[in-house]
Amino acid sequence: MSRGTPQVGGVVFDLDGTLVDTMPFVIEGLATAVTPYRRRPAPEEVMSNLGGPSDVCVRRLLGGPRHLAAALAAYLEFLRQHDHAVQPFRGARTLLKFLQSESVRIGLWTGRERGSTLERLRALSWEQVFDPMVCGDDLLSHKPDPEGLLKIVRSWQLAPAQVIFVGDSDQDLAGGRAAGVLTVAIDHGRRIASGLLCHLLAVAPNPPAAYAWVRRRVQAGR
Repeated sequence: MSRGTPQVGGVVFDLDGTLVDTMPFVIEGLATAVTPYRRRPAPEEVMSNLGGPSDVCVRRLLGGPRHLAAALAAYLEFLRQHDHAVQPFRGARTLLKFLQSESVRIGLWTGRERGSTLERLRALSWEQVFDPMVCGDDLLSHKPDPEGLLKIVRSWQLAPAQVIFVGDSDQDLAGGRAAGVLTVAIDHGRRIASGLLCHLLAVAPNPPAAYAWVRRRVQAGR
C-alpha cells in the first residue's frame, strides 16, 4: 500500500448519468412531461431536482401533486420509447471488471425504482455486479439524504474514508458529502453548486475520466 493513501475497500456508483448514458433521455423526458403544466424547465433545473424515484422528481418540478399522475405517465412513456438507445458509458464495463479483480466491493445507490433498476441491470448483464444496491423506493428517504449510501457503507463494515462514491447530480454530491465518503463528481460540462465543490475529492468532465480516476486511486492504495 502507498504510504499516506488509504486502501479503497468499496466503490458505490450512481446509475443514470454515471454508469449508463440515460441522462439526455431523463432530462428531456422530465422537461417534456411537465411542460404542459408549467414553464419548460432548463436542463440545470431538472438536474437540481433529481434524486429519488420518478414520482418524487416529477412532483418537485411541478411544485406539488397537481397533474402528477398525468406528467408521471408521460415521463415513463418517454423513457420506454427510448429504452433501446440506452448504453453504458465507454469504460464502465472495464472498470467494474477491474474492481472485481482487485476484490473491491461494488455498490449501487440510485434514485431509480428497484423494478426498473433490475430491468436495466439485466439488460446489461450486470445483475450480479452490485452488492448491495439501494434504490429510490427502498427507503422513505431519498437523495440527498445519505441514509441509502450509509446503509451500503455499514453493510461492508468499512469506514467512510475507505469508500468512493461516484455520482453526477447535485443530489448525489450532497449525499456523498453528508455521508462523509470520498466523492467523485462527473460534471458533464455543467456548473456544480459552489457549496459542494470544496467537499469533492475529484471532478471529472465525463464518466470515462471519472473511471480513470477511480482506477488510479484504487491502485495507489494497493
